[in-house]
Amino acid sequence: MTRLPQRIVDYLQNDFLSSSRPYCFLIDAECRLLESWGNGEWCGMGNLADGTDMLLYAPYLLGILDEAPISLSHVKTAANVDVEVHVLPDEAGYYVLLLDSQSTHDALQQKQQAVNELRLLHAQQYKLINRQRELISELVETRSELDHHRKEAERGSENKGRFIAMMSHEFRTPLASIINYSDLASEQDADKNDIQKSIEAISRSARHLTSLVEAVLDDAQLDAGQLELQECNFSLFELLDDLGAMMAPLAAEKGLSFAMQVDRDVPEFVRADEVRLRQILINLLGNAVKYTIEGGVRLTVNRNQERLIITVADTGPGISAEDQEKVFQAFERGGRKSDDGAGLGLTITLRLAKLMGGEISLDSGPGEGCTVSLHVPVIEVVEGQEAATEVLRAPAEETAATKSISILICDDDEDMIALVEHYLHRSGYGLVTSNDSSEAVSKALKFNPDLVLMDCNVPGISGVDAARLLRRQGYRNPIVALTASRLSEEEQQVFTRYFRKPAKMPELLAAIKVLTH
Repeated sequence: MTRLPQRIVDYLQNDFLSSSRPYCFLIDAECRLLESWGNGEWCGMGNLADGTDMLLYAPYLLGILDEAPISLSHVKTAANVDVEVHVLPDEAGYYVLLLDSQSTHDALQQKQQAVNELRLLHAQQYKLINRQRELISELVETRSELDHHRKEAERGSENKGRFIAMMSHEFRTPLASIINYSDLASEQDADKNDIQKSIEAISRSARHLTSLVEAVLDDAQLDAGQLELQECNFSLFELLDDLGAMMAPLAAEKGLSFAMQVDRDVPEFVRADEVRLRQILINLLGNAVKYTIEGGVRLTVNRNQERLIITVADTGPGISAEDQEKVFQAFERGGRKSDDGAGLGLTITLRLAKLMGGEISLDSGPGEGCTVSLHVPVIEVVEGQEAATEVLRAPAEETAATKSISILICDDDEDMIALVEHYLHRSGYGLVTSNDSSEAVSKALKFNPDLVLMDCNVPGISGVDAARLLRRQGYRNPIVALTASRLSEEEQQVFTRYFRKPAKMPELLAAIKVLTH
């Protein structure tokens, strides 16, 4: 091997000596200092006397003296300096060479720190990339949901627009009939037949108008979660007989057959919400008769433990799978665009069934007819068992007053006051009227009538608050609500009785008779 030029050797030697600052000392087998070379100040070993116990300055020498050379890396000295230690055995003892490796150690530490920081950055970058992917996925999902909701909202807005336009027609038709027949009945040359015909037409139109309003209000109350069930004990057989008596003539008018089959296991008396069950079945049977052109409609009632299974089957045109998804949605008619009605019947039917703890299933196909099954829980009760809420019934002939009775009427509708006045005067009651709740409270406290008949939506405070105020002021006679508003159970408790407009006058008069006699 060719030797390096002396100049290069000198350069490397000087560079090594200046950077490593070698310090060498000779020790015996007991680690006592024999001799030293170089400046040991930088490593904490300056001006040491011969015979010094070097274990005090270099404890790392303990137990490592051997016949073979030994090297130790990154050893900390008493001066907290990082050194390389080389131990070379010799006949005179052991040479110990200390080389300054602090700069190398610092460089390694910096390099290691840089590697660790790089690893940390990679880990954070990996987390950020994953989070970015998650956010992108969430964004895509959110956009998809928003797009779906937007389409649903647009569809709902479109449906409601059609509904408003259609309801305008639906309301105008019976209103036009009521107005025109009212004009006909008021003509001077109208005879009894014209008047009777007008009254019958007005009655039919008014009832149809009421059914439309009730459908809209029921849907709104279901949306708001305000519709509450009113369970009572009733005869299921009587309900089914009523439905048969109602639907059979409608089917016969169209040349359809109508059949009803009730399984022997079905109980006669049950506890449930009779009004809502009747409403559900009328909607289902009414649709079956309405859309069936030929053939017939069959109502089947079975029992499965504590649930009634009521099936309405028809031989109508059937419903496609696409339209089956729509018929239970509000303002939808399942492709039958020209049909009359509010488009809320089946929506309300499904929601009422769920409210009662039941469910509705639909089985149909184009040209295969339609079968709708209602599963609803009921409780079997014994005949004659008292219901939780009894409906007051009184014969019409027992509504007349048999003693002097005064009644205060509070209503802001002059026509309604006139109508109630007519019936109450005819039944022998004395009347005080008011169209303002505050005025009604004052008159009730002043005249102390035997009964207050209160509307809830009147000028001033509400009828409910007026009734509460009367009770606080010491009024103890019955207060009866006669209102178009739906009242909560808590609000109903404020009144002695609660009637919802349009109330049947015989029932109202019967209640007044019982409460005042």
